[in-house]
Amino acid sequence: MGLTGAGKSTFINEFLGKNVMAVNHGLRSCTQEIEWTTILLPPDHETWPNRRLVLVDTPGFNDTQRGEWEILRKISVWLASVYDNDTKITGLIYLHSIGATRVGGTGLLSYEIFHRMCGPNALSKVVMATTHWGAVSHRPEVGQIREQELQTEFWTEALTHGARYKRIQTPQHTRDTIEYMLTKQFEAFATKIQEELVDMDMRVAQTEAGKKLIDTVRKQLRVPALLSPKQEGLKRSGSQRRDLHGVYPFLSSSSRVVEPIDSTAT
Repeated sequence: MGLTGAGKSTFINEFLGKNVMAVNHGLRSCTQEIEWTTILLPPDHETWPNRRLVLVDTPGFNDTQRGEWEILRKISVWLASVYDNDTKITGLIYLHSIGATRVGGTGLLSYEIFHRMCGPNALSKVVMATTHWGAVSHRPEVGQIREQELQTEFWTEALTHGARYKRIQTPQHTRDTIEYMLTKQFEAFATKIQEELVDMDMRVAQTEAGKKLIDTVRKQLRVPALLSPKQEGLKRSGSQRRDLHGVYPFLSSSSRVVEPIDSTAT
């Protein structure tokens, strides 16, 4: 997981040694849906011989074509559906571009939502990684400063709860990161949002991740908690109304988000 442009699709391609996930070098987001690919680990693999490995690619929260609420729901639906089908996760990787000049706004929100989706008990199964080191190759000290800030200021809680940090600079680093997770023999686990949606039968808006996004949008738009979308729409126009109406389906929908998933991902 991670923001659009962090290199999630590239990460999977580099691990596989071939282009399986579509990568867009333009300004528009490429990954629009949850995508996954499955490989069979070799018979001589040290930890998991002949076991199936499923690599999942997710849209980013700063998608150029879809709103934050739609992205959260897509990821939530996928996580809930695999969990409801008795399939658990063995590891999560969060990618952040070291070329990003600031961690704020959507970047900070993306991490905070990820953190709440995982929950404290799952953070020991997480790798926080930086990518796009080529963007600071002319000034490596800048990258090192940003790296230090991420670890000591922004990702402190995740790292304190057992998440590991990795620097991704080469395809070998990508393979090493996956192998680290495999050789650690992580036990399959459920994330916080999976337990909330399936075991506790919550709506997305009731989950910790959903509440964080609701709170952030309300603060950005200064939306009173009890104001209806129709009433608020009278005061706002254009993109503000579109953002606002994107929030309220989560507040009003009472249905569960579990949907069927293709059997190839289980």
